[in-house]
Amino acid sequence: MRTTALAAVILTLLFLPLGGVARSEPGSPQTGFFSATQTAPRYGELFDPGEEVTWQYYVPPNYSPDNAAGLLVYISPTQSGAMPKAWRSVLDKHNLIWVGADSSGNRTRVPRRVLLSLLAVEHAQLDYSIDEKRIYLSGFSGGGRVASMAAMDHPQVFSGGLFFCGADLWDLESSLDMDIIREHRYVLITGTLDQALEPVKRTYRGYRKAGISNTKLMIIRNTGHNTPRRSDFAKAVAFLLDDSPPT
Repeated sequence: MRTTALAAVILTLLFLPLGGVARSEPGSPQTGFFSATQTAPRYGELFDPGEEVTWQYYVPPNYSPDNAAGLLVYISPTQSGAMPKAWRSVLDKHNLIWVGADSSGNRTRVPRRVLLSLLAVEHAQLDYSIDEKRIYLSGFSGGGRVASMAAMDHPQVFSGGLFFCGADLWDLESSLDMDIIREHRYVLITGTLDQALEPVKRTYRGYRKAGISNTKLMIIRNTGHNTPRRSDFAKAVAFLLDDSPPT
């Protein structure tokens, strides 16, 4: 059964369609690490009037509007949506832009976190040429759990997911979008010392049972509840972007 919290955000999105994102200050596209602020659109009770949302970006230095970039949206368990700097070479290699909302940690209501992940896509599209077939959702710990929910509920937006040390299994059989979901790719990463090891493994088995064959489970030895090293992150992204079957 889906939670009341996520049902609320689905209803919100039905009656308040996306399209009202506005940048607080227009400007030319930037590259590298930076933050951007916007005044949040009015979506029911999820944002206060005039509330500002801050996004953390990483844009590869070789970004060009003539070569549409992929987008990796991140849901953080903390108050910062910033990317680990050790991962930048991986995003550079694959022409991926990173965007994560600040103030979207585990103490934030689930509907707001899901909505921010959707707004992140529109915010990035304001200044950057984004390949709509390469938009992915990611998250760590509690952020990974929320990301796994949102990715399954919005497969028309997200072409796959990358979930670190946290992933929840929905009642996928009731989804009307299973044909789309089965075409996407998902990577679940955990560690042998991770407190979320068993739930992540259970979610992986559920994906496979539901016919989501383009799914990879990475269990990293001697690793606890942490974001992965650059080398493991690189393997996960390579699978996410690849067209080959999982191994």
